[in-house]
Amino acid sequence: MLKRVLPILPVLVLFACAPDISNPDVQAAVINSLTATSWTPTPITPSATPQPNTAKIVDILNEAIVGSDPLSETIAAKYRVLDAHVLMDAITQQATTLRIHVDCDWVYSDGCTPETTFVVLMYAFSENDKIIERIQNQIPASVQTLELVAFERMSPTSNIFIAWKDVWDFAQGKINGNQLGARMMRSVGMP
Repeated sequence: MLKRVLPILPVLVLFACAPDISNPDVQAAVINSLTATSWTPTPITPSATPQPNTAKIVDILNEAIVGSDPLSETIAAKYRVLDAHVLMDAITQQATTLRIHVDCDWVYSDGCTPETTFVVLMYAFSENDKIIERIQNQIPASVQTLELVAFERMSPTSNIFIAWKDVWDFAQGKINGNQLGARMMRSVGMP
């Protein structure tokens, strides 16, 4: 007989020691303990915007670029930011690249090169501390690369890549133009 009772003995002990679930006070205590457990907040580390506002990035940069050099805009070229995108890594699904499209419209002669467009964009980032900070607040902290897609009269011409940290350091005055220029990479083919 002991062989028959032994396998079900833990179940019998469990039922014998269990509280009276039909009691409303016990039910309320169980529900409150479960609610408290499921609603315990997890610590959140503040970071840049997880959902980037690319329209705001375009507006911020155009405020710094358009009209900043009337002499150049009259006799050389006009620049404006057309678009901005935050690109995701296909494997990790993390934002890794900030892609900015900048158009150059030359006035008298073709002076639009991807490099001059890059220079104009970098000066816009470094115009004052608030520009780079305002853009940083619109992108995820995981962004590591800035990709400039240079346009000439609304036609894409070339891509230039640079580490986002280098852009940040240039805007903050931690590296100079020589260093920044040496660190950028231009793509060979059309975008």
